[in-house]
Amino acid sequence: MMTQNHRDLTKMPPLALLASEPQNFSKSHSDPQAPTAEQIAGTWVFRAWTFGPALIMTVALIAILFDWFREGGFGLAEIVLMGLVAYSTFWIALSAASAILGIFTPKITELRSSSPGLGGLRTALLVPIYEEDPATTFKRIAAMQKSLATRSSNHTFAFFILSDTRCETIAQKEQEAFSKLELETAIQIFYRRRELNTDRKTGNIQDWINNWGGNWDAFITLDADSLMSARTIQNMADTLVAMPEVGLLQTVPRLLGAKTLFARNQQFSNNVYGGVLAKGLERWAGIDGNYWGHNAIIRTKAFAMCAELPKLTGKGPLSGTIKSHDFIEAALLRRAGWSVRLIPELDESYEEIPQTLIDYILRDRRWCQGNLQHLRLLGSKGFTAVSRFHLFQGAMAYVSSVVWFVLLIVWTMMGRSEEQNIVRYFTDANPLFPQWPHMDTVSRVAVLATMLCLLLVPKLLGIISTYLSEKSCEAYGGRLRFLVSSLTEILLSFALAPILMIQHVLAVARTFSGKDAGWAPQNRSGDNYGYTALLRFHWLETTIGLFLTIGLVLNLVSLWLVPVAMSLLLTIPISYATGIGLSMTGILSKILTTRENWSPPRIVSMLHNSGHDLSLIDPSTDKLPDANTLTAK
Repeated sequence: MMTQNHRDLTKMPPLALLASEPQNFSKSHSDPQAPTAEQIAGTWVFRAWTFGPALIMTVALIAILFDWFREGGFGLAEIVLMGLVAYSTFWIALSAASAILGIFTPKITELRSSSPGLGGLRTALLVPIYEEDPATTFKRIAAMQKSLATRSSNHTFAFFILSDTRCETIAQKEQEAFSKLELETAIQIFYRRRELNTDRKTGNIQDWINNWGGNWDAFITLDADSLMSARTIQNMADTLVAMPEVGLLQTVPRLLGAKTLFARNQQFSNNVYGGVLAKGLERWAGIDGNYWGHNAIIRTKAFAMCAELPKLTGKGPLSGTIKSHDFIEAALLRRAGWSVRLIPELDESYEEIPQTLIDYILRDRRWCQGNLQHLRLLGSKGFTAVSRFHLFQGAMAYVSSVVWFVLLIVWTMMGRSEEQNIVRYFTDANPLFPQWPHMDTVSRVAVLATMLCLLLVPKLLGIISTYLSEKSCEAYGGRLRFLVSSLTEILLSFALAPILMIQHVLAVARTFSGKDAGWAPQNRSGDNYGYTALLRFHWLETTIGLFLTIGLVLNLVSLWLVPVAMSLLLTIPISYATGIGLSMTGILSKILTTRENWSPPRIVSMLHNSGHDLSLIDPSTDKLPDANTLTAK
């Protein structure tokens, strides 16, 4: 599959064609070049440990509910409530079990250095960009180039900037930044701009594979906000040489570049808890790992032969180009016989986080649509059971919010007691309306407390494991600051959770109603939104919060829902306050910080101290997104 026109080439090597064929989801496929990949010892035990307790916890809670409800007989309301609680319990129990696994079991993969006798890999670092700020993008590339240039290696590396930018002004700035960088680096760098940006990011990478991939053993996918050290890049290539059965190796990116309270909170959470969950995932996934679309190394020929994506048939947002391509590509590589591995120990791997709640939600809408597409592919021929679970779990990350929302409605309508609830006003006029199941105060507290404890397990394990290590605590400014930061993160996360729940429900509803999330460039500037834009974006959460508050005042809604009501009612000020930029000298400068603030690795220091004169786009002519124009369309 060849792209027809490359007239916009600024600098590219000679063509090195590599044929590929779109995969067929209705037929199995195996790659004869894939070495036999044996499952890692202990993986089945780890899977039993992870899924067993989650199932046991779910069954136990349902048994308790069954005992509560059986006295008055089972109606539709009881069955629905039990189903909702079972669904929610399983997913949060699975997360808790995975975190426990990550903390209390030894790592199963040692990083390997390739023997000099085995030779090195020709490895391309691909940076697909779409109307990004060239200054920040090219500064990251410059830091990585400088890092690679100062480290000897038996591998050959080169950067390919693959532009899909449509705006001529930004494209010109890209080429200017490329020209400056090209003159200053010892590591080769290439640039091309596609005339037709067919199939978005997947089409951009596939274009490179088909036209230049023939000369490269492997490629590393990078997003415009990715940053990786030379040590990590070289370790990835070394491991691929030493483990010939691996087709894809995924790092666990740490978050970097937080400028606001919202982003700082996400960055702290990712650093403290993300590693625990990632280690648990590595242990039970084994060779059936997953791919997150960037900061990963992939064998070029394996990808070309086994992972080119077709378009999904039909109409609407669940058809056409596969938007969340990464999960599917990992599943296709596994189907063909290659192993897909997650290596949490490769730690100098970074990406940035959206700076505001609204930007985070807008990105989530695209991810929601892409992940819901995966439901169509669960029955694909040849996928491993774990690959199918990855696809299902990705979709359920958004569908779960719908379940939580329905549970919120049930809890609200059940009220404080049988005499004090919203639906009692309808029962006299409409005796056919189902009676809500009776749950006394102790029962409700027990259910809520169980779910809350399970939700907190990954956080508490991350906090405890970090606190017990003095060296780890130093990376967060010491034990006292770490504890204050941890408490702040928990409180902020609980305040944001109801808001994100409503927005996920909206994203699911938008997808199934036929609204495409589009392909807009990300707002990475950190600019906050004005109150008009905030009101237009968050009117639904605010309205729901208002009705819940009225129910509380009228004594119709359980007091346990006060935190949810307050969070939703105050969505606009919360969204605004968390989007305010933070300096490293203000009153909040000492909390929610990470090692990248206190003792940054060399690659982060190189990025911050970059002397490259790659100035920002002129704001009078640029086409980068303006914060106040990004509203809930």
